[in-house]
Amino acid sequence: MTGTREFMNGSSGPLEVLILIGWRDGPLEGILRREGLPDCWYFTLLAERLETSGLDDRIFAVRKLSSPDSAILIDEFGNVGTGMHVWPVVGGTGSNEARRVVDELLSSELGTLHFVVRTRDFIEILDVWDLPSDS
Repeated sequence: MTGTREFMNGSSGPLEVLILIGWRDGPLEGILRREGLPDCWYFTLLAERLETSGLDDRIFAVRKLSSPDSAILIDEFGNVGTGMHVWPVVGGTGSNEARRVVDELLSSELGTLHFVVRTRDFIEILDVWDLPSDS
């Protein structure tokens, strides 16, 4: 399936959230990448199980962004160690191209989902399920 192997390939580097769009006791929506790979993925929360003694257990829908859009976001926000950026980018940070990519993503329908991820924090991926393609 599209991107699942690349997404799960931890030998390429750690997952990092580049842009955080929503947060409530943990990430709800955003864009992430795996360090060392040229792709970005958009994620949005599908379901969560609240935990009283630790991080909530969350399931996210994930879809791969196009290569040109990924390249723009990685060039803009992908410097290792800079941490995540909260959207909307304020204070003049974020090029017009990067804002266009994110604004188009947020104003479009969810589109084709590539897989579903179970995680608490995107540091440890607990499970991944491929979704059937439309074709």
